[in-house]
Amino acid sequence: MLNGTTLDLEQLYREYKPLLVSIAYRMLGSMSEAEDAVQDVFVSVSKLGGIDIVHPKAYLVKLITNRALNLMKAAPRQRESYPGPWLPEPVIELESGDHPQQQVLLRERLGYALLVLLQTCTPPERAVFVLRESFGYDYAEIAAALDKSAAACRKIYSRAAAKIGHRTRAEKEPARDASLDRFVESFAQAINSGRFEPFIHLLTEDAVMLSDGGGVVRAALNPIAGRRRIEAFFNGISGKGSLAGQLRRVRISGQQGLLLLRGDRPPIAFTFEPVEDYAAIRTLYLVSNPEKLTRIAD
Repeated sequence: MLNGTTLDLEQLYREYKPLLVSIAYRMLGSMSEAEDAVQDVFVSVSKLGGIDIVHPKAYLVKLITNRALNLMKAAPRQRESYPGPWLPEPVIELESGDHPQQQVLLRERLGYALLVLLQTCTPPERAVFVLRESFGYDYAEIAAALDKSAAACRKIYSRAAAKIGHRTRAEKEPARDASLDRFVESFAQAINSGRFEPFIHLLTEDAVMLSDGGGVVRAALNPIAGRRRIEAFFNGISGKGSLAGQLRRVRISGQQGLLLLRGDRPPIAFTFEPVEDYAAIRTLYLVSNPEKLTRIAD
């Protein structure tokens, strides 16, 4: 029951699905798993007829958080056999859309690079960080969702923020967007011209490139470290015609990036992680696993 009336599950589903999917996606790094988790939550709710849910949003957020926590605990075992680096599934927007789920992703704007870094945190750290930083929940609300004390959640958040070297979104966003715009433009020029030297100078000496082909398409099975090795990699695949196609400026999970459309061949998504002062790139992300590139919205 909701305030004395029967719960309208369809209405709850329409109203809260975008929020719940976005929360689960940020925690899991997989949109398909996030959507499955939300579906499981509503199946569970449908079996709880007669329950008095005074605050349905808080109740559903708690359910999806705990469902995601259970899935996160199993993820490391599943990824042990993954061929090469595992990167989160990017949600790619060619243009700013008005789909509710896209708008939630745009509003939170943590960015793909931070989504990658979140995978280094423990499941509770990831859950607390996402609810706090991405959705603005206070510690009392997070505590209720995780069945922990507010003080414990505050400590968990601090550990997560320290691990990923995170500053608040307000501090990061304008400088991050400006730096990424410069990096994306330089990389686009490099791909179009076949001359990668100017772009390579935007990398730190110890920059790393992570390439996720998922064993479905050819990709580097190990991280490629160092400016010159990264340059050699791009020169090599460019010479073989692997970078031929149409480049599109896109947003990748709320962060600027590039999508290379290659006709009948699988597309490739590129984005970057800048250093703390945004002066250079320390990590390049290349996702070519076609199973992770199905979320491309016009």
